[in-house]
Amino acid sequence: MGVTDIISLQAFLAYPKDFPEDIAVGVLKGMNSFMKDLGSKLAGGQTIHNPCPVFGGIALGVTHPRYIVYSSGAKPGDVAVLTKPLGVQPAMRSYRDLKDEKRKTLLAKFDESSLREMQDIAVRIMTKNNLEVAQAMNEVGVNAATDITGFGLLGHANNVSSLSGVQVIINRMPVIKGTLKLAEFFGHKLASGFGAETAGGILAFMDSTKVELFTNLLMDNGLPCWTVGKVMKSNGSPCASLAQDVQFIETEFP
Repeated sequence: MGVTDIISLQAFLAYPKDFPEDIAVGVLKGMNSFMKDLGSKLAGGQTIHNPCPVFGGIALGVTHPRYIVYSSGAKPGDVAVLTKPLGVQPAMRSYRDLKDEKRKTLLAKFDESSLREMQDIAVRIMTKNNLEVAQAMNEVGVNAATDITGFGLLGHANNVSSLSGVQVIINRMPVIKGTLKLAEFFGHKLASGFGAETAGGILAFMDSTKVELFTNLLMDNGLPCWTVGKVMKSNGSPCASLAQDVQFIETEFP
């Protein structure tokens, strides 16, 4: 939401009684390392026993109200810019399948080294925070934004369109190279815009005159972004949709 001053993370850990303690400690260390990259810290939390391991937390941050970016406010004529490629879901599904009885079936269709490369890119995507993106949004001023997570690019774009009363057309989709075929193999909805993402990028809506500066600010930090769509006046019920000639861009991530 454009907040760049992150105060702390309150961690939540839940795991079985026989769960290896070194893994739980490693998770906490990872959380703390992540927060240090933001100039913040892990500041306590809660630990409970649970049949399945669940790790998460609540981050606290402060900012001036003028910097807060909401999922509403996109305007006709705006350009939609995405800051991370899509395809985390099939990449990480392949990670799991390589470890169980599905390995043979998967390797009959895909090269293991290519799968490992997709997985590495997916991990880099998930572990990269959005601080520089928030800073760029603060500097250029954007009309609306949303993160891309479980509902996919089109699902979250549809939320912005509904809240803003506009039509959003997605005409380009950057994806981790190789994940389109992998998603089709698994039956995931990546190509239709509804592939679930974890810790995905920010979809920011801004005036077309601001895209170059926004792009350059991210490039200065070694980060990419892609112009993926446009906002139009809605002639009916506001919604987001894929263009008939949507272009898929196979790419990597720093």
